[in-house]
Amino acid sequence: MVLYYFLLFALCVSKELFEDYYAKADEFMKNMSFEDKISQMIFPRFNYTNRTDDIINKKPGGYVLFAYDFEYNATFIQNYMQEIQNLSKSNIGLPLGLSVDEEGGTVVRVSKYHRSQKFPSPQEIYNKSGNDGIAEIDKEKRDLLRKFFLNVNLAPVADISSNSGDYIYPRTIGRNALESAEYIEKDVEGYVKDNFTCCAKHFPGYGNNIDTHGDIAIDERSYEQFQQEDFLTFEAAIRQQIPMILVSHNIVKCKDDKHPASLSKAWHDILRNELNFTGLILTDDLSMGAIKKYTDNVSEAVLAVNAGNDILLTSDYYMHYNALMEAIKDGSITEDVVNKACRRIIAWKYKYLIPGKEKEPENNHTTLIIVSIVLGVLILGALIVFLVLYLKNRKKKPETDGVTEEALIKE
Repeated sequence: MVLYYFLLFALCVSKELFEDYYAKADEFMKNMSFEDKISQMIFPRFNYTNRTDDIINKKPGGYVLFAYDFEYNATFIQNYMQEIQNLSKSNIGLPLGLSVDEEGGTVVRVSKYHRSQKFPSPQEIYNKSGNDGIAEIDKEKRDLLRKFFLNVNLAPVADISSNSGDYIYPRTIGRNALESAEYIEKDVEGYVKDNFTCCAKHFPGYGNNIDTHGDIAIDERSYEQFQQEDFLTFEAAIRQQIPMILVSHNIVKCKDDKHPASLSKAWHDILRNELNFTGLILTDDLSMGAIKKYTDNVSEAVLAVNAGNDILLTSDYYMHYNALMEAIKDGSITEDVVNKACRRIIAWKYKYLIPGKEKEPENNHTTLIIVSIVLGVLILGALIVFLVLYLKNRKKKPETDGVTEEALIKE
């Protein structure tokens, strides 16, 4: 019995993030073509041209919006976002994932135009008021994004940097690994409780590498350093059930010296099997300069799918869409790989994006774990008491039906 309850405890801990919605996802996927499934994996850069046609004909899973998309009147943006959401729901049967990088500081998309002041950087907030201040500001971020029908914030930056000369430094809180992990855990907790999707980036950790928007970055650090430092923030995010993690384009040589991490199966396997992440894995934008040099004339979109990404971010929508459709025809991508990714995406949408859904009981996993531990402790305690009493009784002298030990010896 003790073994049973400890196994139950282990099962509770290892439950996949969107598992409660897999049955709904499986049912929905029965009526999807292979092409429609892989289309759900693409989140192209948004613009206001041809979006309606693309949603009807190409059926993307979502979009990534940039600052120039918010230069317009708030009412116009709101009406347009609502219109394309309604079109996706009626044509595809699923809402779009409408994502944006609203980190604060140097990376702001919405608050740059639709707030009296753009959101300050996490580092600035942390230095003034710690994690509580960040939690308060992030609540304001979510409210602002919801105002424009956005449902994914491609933040927080989970990278660690305490050197002001690092490219990534201004986007971090500028502290050590332990303080950074505490910040990420608190930050993600707020998003998850508010049922708003956030995304930790850039796995496996950016370090002091150069900007990959223009060129490749080669990371020479040891795997032990990642385990002892960079992984701590991502593990903190995973503990809080973060739904998304984005992978960088850095070539991290300790596990794969040929592919950027975003295209490396080795790094995706580490995220899945060592860090036990069961949510959605995203590429950084596949159109960035760091990618083109390392694809060996194979489409980066195809490499990204086969590496284990669930969602591909791209500024070259039609090129990557066509490459994936060709890969379906020539067998470069298998349906099994696509099914697993699509299942996670649709289950995520049921959990986070579909209003009026039947929500799972709050703290469901926590309750099961607590009950399992309590039952296990009670049963273990009972066994200990039984064992003590048993050993105590064994020490007693054997009974001889009234005949004394001395009499037995005489006989």
